[in-house]
Amino acid sequence: MIAIYARQSVDKKDSLSIETQINLCTNYINASPHSETIETYQDKGYSGKNIHRPDFTRMMTDIESGKISKIVVYKLDRISRNLLDFMSMYKIFNEHKIEFCSVNDTFDTTTPMGRGMLKIAMVFAEMERESIQLRVKDNYYERIKDGRWAGGPAPYGFKNGRTKSNIPTLIRVSEEITAIKLAFNHYEDDFAMSLGKVARLLEKRGYQSRKRKTFDNVTIARILQNPVYAIADETLYKYFKTRKAKILNPIEEWDGTRSAVIVGKRVANNNTRKYTDLSEQTVYLTNFKGFIKSRQYVKVQERLAQNQQIKRANAPTRMEELAGLVKCGKCEKHYAIKMYNANKLDCYGNRSLHLCDATFKTVNFEELRKSIRIKVLDVIKHLAERVEESERGYKKIEEELNKLVEERDNLVSLSRGKTKLEKAFADTIERIQDQIEQKELQLSTYTPIRYEAFNFDLIEMELANVEKAKEIYRKLIKRVLLEENGNYTIEWKI
Repeated sequence: MIAIYARQSVDKKDSLSIETQINLCTNYINASPHSETIETYQDKGYSGKNIHRPDFTRMMTDIESGKISKIVVYKLDRISRNLLDFMSMYKIFNEHKIEFCSVNDTFDTTTPMGRGMLKIAMVFAEMERESIQLRVKDNYYERIKDGRWAGGPAPYGFKNGRTKSNIPTLIRVSEEITAIKLAFNHYEDDFAMSLGKVARLLEKRGYQSRKRKTFDNVTIARILQNPVYAIADETLYKYFKTRKAKILNPIEEWDGTRSAVIVGKRVANNNTRKYTDLSEQTVYLTNFKGFIKSRQYVKVQERLAQNQQIKRANAPTRMEELAGLVKCGKCEKHYAIKMYNANKLDCYGNRSLHLCDATFKTVNFEELRKSIRIKVLDVIKHLAERVEESERGYKKIEEELNKLVEERDNLVSLSRGKTKLEKAFADTIERIQDQIEQKELQLSTYTPIRYEAFNFDLIEMELANVEKAKEIYRKLIKRVLLEENGNYTIEWKI
């Protein structure tokens, strides 16, 4: 069936009536031999600025039902005056393999010229969409520059409120603020403290989340990532800048009197990027003060990035502290080793996926476990030695920073007032400045004893405890690649 669509907003002397539009479209169709029936759809008294028209809706329903093979209009603006709407409906036309023709515009998708015109229309539609998005985004960012709460439910620790000037803000909830401080303090200071343990600690002390009442890993992670609790000073500014976030407020305004909020595109559930990459997000200063020290906030973010949650592909009750860490060294070093029976290991890629032929029948799990523990102890002893060198590490960063500052200042001094040199050195100076800010951030968050969470005197006793050993192993080990003959390679995180 061939559809004719006609529309007229109001009757005017200079406007083409619906009847005339239908006649012209009918003549156009009959100019070529065809055997299909013709159905007319007409909306009188309806604007073309949107698609909320009764006969247009009826036509789109018939398209979805597969009744229509071709659509003819007198002029493109009869079916729509909105390019965005038109391109949306044209996408549906394509999905149902429907030809589209405009009599007055010679707009016929059966011809190369017609398809070319449609492509031009698509370009303009995309330009319009981008222009609208940009205007909305610019208006949004301009509106929140005064520090107002950007909208939506208040995060844990706050409730929605208004300033004396009636500007949206957040008001502290004292009991929840205490819980947040506990979460930051324990996660930062206690090496064995996981997100789950923080959640259980808060519950044990009587604190509740808002929606689920009980805390979980996701809730705690969101709290620890949220800069709305942090004191927004120069350290926090440099942290966000090194993470490539777009920052609305200049560094001069990061004076510790406010906190910060991240807005913009989220990174979904990618565990690798969500703690480190903020290039798609924007940060602005609020109109209220934070209460978590910026140095503590940055240290927690670094730890979150290092301790990305590992899927427990191995059964924890069987593999103990090695659960999730031991991988098959044969099937592209990817699939996990699992214990299916007491002390018997199998490759998951072999047993379940049938993608590998590796077997580990001769491998004794307890011997493997003891051997790995010895190597872990050796590494920890080595770390103890590195603790003594940590102060020298701080001095080294300080020296590198001073050297970069000197290099930058020399280039600036050399090129000052000399246009050609200023242009030639511009990129180099910018690169050095980025390095300076990285070094400054390193110094501001530097922990002199990097592995202070290890109790070196009690480490052997701690490794005898499975739960404690799990925490230590995940801090140190990326994975253990096991071969069929029992040989293995440890890939360390350090």
